[in-house]
Amino acid sequence: MTATLWTICGAGHGVGKTRLALALCEILPDAVYVKLGGGRADPGKQANLLRTEQELDAFIDKHAARGHIVAEANPLARKGRGDVIIFIDVPADYEDPREDRDDLRTSAHIVISPGANTRRCKSLLRARLGDSELVEKVFRLAIDQQRYLCGPDVRVRSRIWFVAGEQRVFGSGLARLLDSIDRLGSLSEAARDTKISYRRAWDLVKEAETGLGRRLIEPRAGGTGGGGSTLSEEGRRLLEVFTTLSREVAAYADTRFAELASTQTLVRDTS
Repeated sequence: MTATLWTICGAGHGVGKTRLALALCEILPDAVYVKLGGGRADPGKQANLLRTEQELDAFIDKHAARGHIVAEANPLARKGRGDVIIFIDVPADYEDPREDRDDLRTSAHIVISPGANTRRCKSLLRARLGDSELVEKVFRLAIDQQRYLCGPDVRVRSRIWFVAGEQRVFGSGLARLLDSIDRLGSLSEAARDTKISYRRAWDLVKEAETGLGRRLIEPRAGGTGGGGSTLSEEGRRLLEVFTTLSREVAAYADTRFAELASTQTLVRDTS
């Protein structure tokens, strides 16, 4: 039997990687903690602080018979190494996130970030752990880590989308895609930029164009630089309206929420 490897990574300092790793070790049976990185070892928290990936590989091999190994190691996550890879993002106002933030997020099985739907991680945890009680404990840790990252105060979030008849034709995903097409001049490049498949990007555009009855993008003739795509006049206009309206609705929701909540403190249920 080989130990389950949990790889904890993060987009910056102070997001609680060590906090989460140590909490996992407390609930996972026969677990051992290890950290790859610099800094001084804290005898009370970081008994296994290693400096190189070679040392970490040797540590993992040595403890392969354990139940679980919890490794706080961004390099492992970048390589996709880990039975469960957990990425902790930085808050929106964080000034200097890691340059490999997007790579770490893409490699992760579970993403903990402001606004992330952590409930989606339950199916993965069931597949890895089996034990429903243990799944629930780990899930609660993920929720707690999100509270730690975002703070306990309740906030308001708003989303808009456009419909034609009863069909949803324009939302935030399509808006991100069109913005990337406008910047990059290519549907395939925009698909990569927004982390979706080319087929999914094509379907998003075509479904919206069918529902709207108008073109959102136009092919660009090839040449020395090759062909590509550009936004149609209507596509650019819809993107501008959607972006402006989303910003204004969010600002109104924030203001109105602050007014309604000003007489009391709204805190998430921590039970």
